[in-house]
This record gives sequence, structure tokens and C-alpha cells, in this order.
Amino acid sequence: MKRAMVTGGCGFLGSAIVRLLLERGVTVSVLALPDEPTDNLEGLDVEIQRGNVLDLDACRRAVTGVDTLFHAAAVYKAYMVDPRPMYEVNLRGTFNMLEAARRAGVERTIYTASIVSLGRPSPGRLGDENSAYEAWDVEMHYSRSKFHSREVAESFAHWGMDVRVVCPGAVLGPGDIAPTPTGQTVLNTLQMKGPAVTTDGGMSYVDVRDAALVHVLTADKGRAGERYIATAHNLSNGDLMRAVMRAAGDTRPVRRMPTALAKRLVRGVERIAILRGKEPPVTSAFFEYTLKPGYYSNDKSVLELGATYRGFDETLRDAIAYFRQRGLLR
Repeated sequence: MKRAMVTGGCGFLGSAIVRLLLERGVTVSVLALPDEPTDNLEGLDVEIQRGNVLDLDACRRAVTGVDTLFHAAAVYKAYMVDPRPMYEVNLRGTFNMLEAARRAGVERTIYTASIVSLGRPSPGRLGDENSAYEAWDVEMHYSRSKFHSREVAESFAHWGMDVRVVCPGAVLGPGDIAPTPTGQTVLNTLQMKGPAVTTDGGMSYVDVRDAALVHVLTADKGRAGERYIATAHNLSNGDLMRAVMRAAGDTRPVRRMPTALAKRLVRGVERIAILRGKEPPVTSAFFEYTLKPGYYSNDKSVLELGATYRGFDETLRDAIAYFRQRGLLR
């Protein structure tokens, strides 16, 4: 790998991928939206191309002269008044970039999916790269769009193109510039007034730097057509909340709320925020999705790629320090 293009390279995970590639001596270019801030790439020796994955000409220019494409660009939001732009970017944008890479003869493409594009395992079990998607009863547009866009990417692999898929867990750490819904969960926990309240359920989490490493290792050591899960910490919602508070030095008690009551509360908060024209701090769709624990094994990334994962406390401390630096936390 000598010259790589990273779509979404100004974002949270994309910029972490860029940094690792530069450390390995790879020449890197980034596709950024026309008005997208480049704070996460400040001081880095990268070529920034302005364009949109929905623009065919921009896609063609982006892959010219590169041997490896990292397609990390996506819309990751918990709430949108109209979710159609999320499907457009995540599906049609993926097709555009991979078709441009195919026509340009790019040697390998690393597509960023998500664990939410896979199926949640049955209680007491760990999911893996082959867990079949089953969350059709939850109207979570991000999850559905990533499932369908992963299928788009893998259809290119079925026709013989070298496409490798990485499915990160819920990503946390420094550089969450948006912040993402996962980062917002940390902020919500620390900004909550009174006793901290938790519910049933849980998810699998990964440090952004470790997720980026799996992407680069997938390009170096991965196999065409294969999926690799990049995650490390399977935590109940209560364990996540306690870990966040511990990392921030917050000593408030954590109390469990009955699921039925929590559902009504989340729906009420969501409805009030929407009526006021604001983005809800938590949506009922995301909440419903996490009520069934989504815990996954990272064995394949460790055994086949040599991936390593840092401790969760380090991840949270660095994420909280970043949010404080940006003035999002006092």
C-alpha cells in the first residue's frame, strides 16, 4: 500500500485511519465535503479533495492514482427529520465510490460497516461476523442503512472485486468532532442532573484508534470478501454508565429504571424535543435497539490480523478530555 484515499477522512474514525496510514509512510488523500471542517487533520500532510460521494465526478477524481480505498464516509445520526439523505449517502454513495474504484482498477477497498449492520446475538451469546441481521422490528434508520450499504459493498466482492469489510463496535475516544450518537451518550451521562439512571440492555464498544488499526491491518493482512469485527468491550448499559462516571471522577449513585418506565420517559423526551424543533438527546429507536444486548467477539481480528485493543478506562478518559477541550463539558 503506497497511496490511499480515505472518504470521510475529516471525521472521527476516518481521521484516525489517516493518522495511522501516515505513520506507515503511506501517501494519503481525503475526500471531504465542500464545507466540512478539517480540524481533525490539522498539521497533517494530506491532500484534501473537496467533493461529495453522491457526485460521480468527485468519486472518479478521488480514486485516480490510488491503490487502496478506505470508504468510511457515512451519515451517522440518531435522529433526522427526513432520513432519506442518510440512505442516499450510505447506499448510493457506497455504490458510487466502489464503482469508481472498480473502474479505476484500485487494488483493494476497505469498507467501513458497523456491528449494527449485523444481527444481535441471542441472550448469553456473542455475535460474530456471520450473525444474520434481525433488527427489522426496530425503526433505526442508521442500522438499516448500514445493513443495506454493507450488502452493496459485498456485492462488488461477490463479482470478484477485492473488497474487505470492517464492522466496528460503538466507537469512542478523542476526535469525536460531531459528536456522534455514541459520544453523545457519554455527554448525556455526565450532563444528567441528579442520580444517574440506567436501564437493561447493552452494546459493544471500541476505541477509535483501535478501530482504525483494524482497518489498516485489514488492508495489509485481510482477505478479499471477508468481514472483520473491530470491537473490544461488551458492556451493559449500567456498566457503561458506571465506567463513564468513574473516568470523569463523578461519584453520583447509579440507579436502574424499569424498562417500561424508561420507554415512556424516552418517548416523552423525544416528543418534546421534536415539538420544540430540537434534536432529541436520545431517540426511542436507539434506545429500543440497545435493550437487546449486542455483544460480539473480536477473535477473528485478533487471530487473523493481529489486532490489539486498549483498556476501556483509557478510551473514556481520552474521550472526556477531548470533549472538555472543545468546551462540550465543564
